Amino acid sequence: MGSPVLEGSALRKVYHEEDGSELTILDGVDIEVRRGEAIAVIGASGAGKSTLLHLLGLLDRPTSGTVRLEGRDVSALSARQLAAVRNSRIGFVFQFHHLLREFTALENVMMPLLIAGTARRDAAKTAHGLLVQVGLQARATHKSSQLSGGEQQRVAVARALANQPAVLLADEPSGNLDTHTSKQLHELFFQLRSEHGVALVLATHNRELAARTDRILEVRDTQLSNASRAD
Repeated sequence: MGSPVLEGSALRKVYHEEDGSELTILDGVDIEVRRGEAIAVIGASGAGKSTLLHLLGLLDRPTSGTVRLEGRDVSALSARQLAAVRNSRIGFVFQFHHLLREFTALENVMMPLLIAGTARRDAAKTAHGLLVQVGLQARATHKSSQLSGGEQQRVAVARALANQPAVLLADEPSGNLDTHTSKQLHELFFQLRSEHGVALVLATHNRELAARTDRILEVRDTQLSNASRAD
C-alpha cells in the first residue's frame, strides 16, 4: 500500500448525558489508512463504528486526539475550513443516501462540484462521466425519488467521488438493500477503488463485504483492534 492518507491518533469521544454522566464511545483509538487501501470496520450496533467514521470524516470533532488527512493535522481547523476539506478530499456514502429528492441524479452528483466553484458545464460533464461509471447514465435525468434504492445508492457513490477524494467513507452502505443489490454495490466499490485509487473505509455488519477488504478492524469496548476473518 501507499503512504498514509488518513490517520487518527489517540481518538477519544465522550458524550455528556442529560443527568450529567459521561458516556465514552471511543477511548485512545489509533487508525492509519493508506492510499488505495480498503478497510472494514465491524462491531456490534452502538459500539462506535459510525462515531469513528464521523471523526475520521471531519463530521464531528474528537473530545481529544488528532486527525491527519494527507499528512495535515486538521483537528484545529475552523468549521468553515473543515467543510472545505470534507467537500474536496473526503467522500461519504451513508446507509440512507441523503439525496435531494427533487433534483435529478445528474444534479445530485453535480452538487459537490458546484459547491467547490466548478463551472456548471464542467460539473455536468464530470457528473455524467461518474454516472456512466456506476451504470446509471440512462437515469441521469430522473429525480432521485424516481429511482430504486440500489440506484439511489449508486448515485450517492458517484456523488461521493465527484471531487476525486483521497478517501471514501461508507457507513453501512448496503444496510437497506436486498442481497442481490448489496452484492452489486459491493462490486462497484472495489471497481471504483481500482479505477480511482481511492482508499475505502467501510463500516459494516456484512461479513461478505468485510472479507473482501485488506484489513478488518473491530470496535469493541471503546477500543479498536485487528479482527480475525474467522470472527
